[in-house]
Amino acid sequence: MVSSIRSKPFIKSDLLLPDLLRAHPEARAVFDRYGLRGCGGRFGPYESILFFARAHGVDEARLLAELEQAIDGAKEAALPTSSFDTLADTIYRRYFIGGIVLVLTAGATWGAWILWQIALRGTFRNASLNTINAHGEAQIFGWVGLFIMGFAYQAFPRIWHTTLARPRLAAWCFALMVAGIILRTAGLATAGAWSLAIPVAMAGGILQLVAVAIFGAQIIETFVRSGMKIEPYAGFVMGALGWFVLSSAFSVWHTWTTLNAHSETELLWYVATYQVPLRDLQIHGLALFMILGVSLRMLPALFGLPQISQLRAWWALDFLTTAVVGETILFLLYRWTGDRAFAAGLPVPWMMLFFGVLVLTQPWRLWRPFPESDRSSKFIRTAFAWLAVSLVMLLLLPAYQLLRGVNFSHAYFGATRHAITVGFISLMIMGMAAKVVPTLNGIDHRHLTKLWGPFLLVNAGCLLRVATQPLTDWSSRVYPFLGVSGTLEVAGLAWWGAGLIGIIWQGKSGAGLEQQPQEPRPARIELRHHVADVLDWFPQTEPVFVRYGFTALKQPLLRRTLARQVTLSQAAAVRGISAAELVAALNASISERIHNANGSSVLSVLN
Repeated sequence: MVSSIRSKPFIKSDLLLPDLLRAHPEARAVFDRYGLRGCGGRFGPYESILFFARAHGVDEARLLAELEQAIDGAKEAALPTSSFDTLADTIYRRYFIGGIVLVLTAGATWGAWILWQIALRGTFRNASLNTINAHGEAQIFGWVGLFIMGFAYQAFPRIWHTTLARPRLAAWCFALMVAGIILRTAGLATAGAWSLAIPVAMAGGILQLVAVAIFGAQIIETFVRSGMKIEPYAGFVMGALGWFVLSSAFSVWHTWTTLNAHSETELLWYVATYQVPLRDLQIHGLALFMILGVSLRMLPALFGLPQISQLRAWWALDFLTTAVVGETILFLLYRWTGDRAFAAGLPVPWMMLFFGVLVLTQPWRLWRPFPESDRSSKFIRTAFAWLAVSLVMLLLLPAYQLLRGVNFSHAYFGATRHAITVGFISLMIMGMAAKVVPTLNGIDHRHLTKLWGPFLLVNAGCLLRVATQPLTDWSSRVYPFLGVSGTLEVAGLAWWGAGLIGIIWQGKSGAGLEQQPQEPRPARIELRHHVADVLDWFPQTEPVFVRYGFTALKQPLLRRTLARQVTLSQAAAVRGISAAELVAALNASISERIHNANGSSVLSVLN
């Protein structure tokens, strides 16, 4: 192995961060300045310098120059630290785990139970409105809200090359949000049966509103402090924060009016008038705007998609903002006045929603595979397909109601909601979390499962629900399929959630760092090297191992455990093959330009 030479560092953009940081830990401060702080452990994530620069919005040439200066000792690159660094760097974990726990209890699991009750009774009318609302609010605030907040706390300060403002408030926000969800869910679920149901539900709603307001103020303060200019993606993010606060206040008021209705007729009027615009603000406002804003900033960086022009993105933002405002106002005017002319005008904002999304995403050509794909890309591409399905179904709602001969089809409209909440929002959460959480915890995603099981289960459940729910308008025989759809979705979410929590736990315990090789990538493979380290350094050697009978290395669990402990010499002895022959074959497969610990580039052609 070539010893490290500090006098003349030579860094290329395709050098992996762990290789550089093992040889030159002093370079870490440069990466931390641009957002690596708290990510991937001491040696950082398995990504190249070029990928880091792209993902964090840093000029590549400038980054390389600063790294060389830091290694030369010509520039003091250390960041000032604070006692809050650890909290700010790891706060996302409790939000993500909390979101998973809530979706598997009061969220999707409770929703699946409600669906089975509907399926067995063959009608939607026997389900309690307060119970359905309790489930819905738990999904919005617990599943969607907690993941949005956790992602924002972790990602946005790093994207903006700054630190999170008042990080201790992030922990308080989590406590307030979770307490609010529990209280509100309990109050709504026990309405009419418990004398304290209303004050408990209202206390929970107020706690949630306070948490959302603090969160929004923190993110805005962090952005202002960064000095970054407002780009379209930031416009979407700020719009989403506004919708979050507005819809949270609206939701508290809606809870008060429904729980204090004096009769069933009054209750039904409040629900029929305000439930639809409330969900529009939460789904088309908060969730859609946040996902589109993050996608604008991150998808080109993470998957090599083309950058969207600023003019196109600003036009899309204007279209979508007008659409959300328009659909909310038109529906309320229709309900307040009874004038069906307002209802007839709803397709206009729905069309603006469709074309706003189309204008924004068309250059990405999402029907094609991403230029740089991994296990998360299928979730993201399919999520956008479900978004298109939901918006097309929404545009076809008037035609469906005319065909059915009704003023409003709850079954069909509910199917459009499900396509966007589960098909789009949930799949985006699953995909983005599968992409970023391993990176944050220092785990190479190439060693993880492809997540086909959760992907297929959630999509199968969503397809079954969206396809069969409108058919309940025509036949009661399809009701049982609704229960099956919910069960499939919960199974997929549980499978995915268990894996994500496992990754977080590995990162928290430091186990994830054991997956990284314990020395810089060498020029030549030797008998003393561990099997897993060789695969980490040179992924192209996997077919050689398989050819010599090590087929079990295709299993991620084995690569993370036993392969970390076994040297090539020991592995050859176990298989009863020539160790020298195995090493020669491995070396023959790595004829490529590699970078040694000192950063210099060496071309080794090994026969």
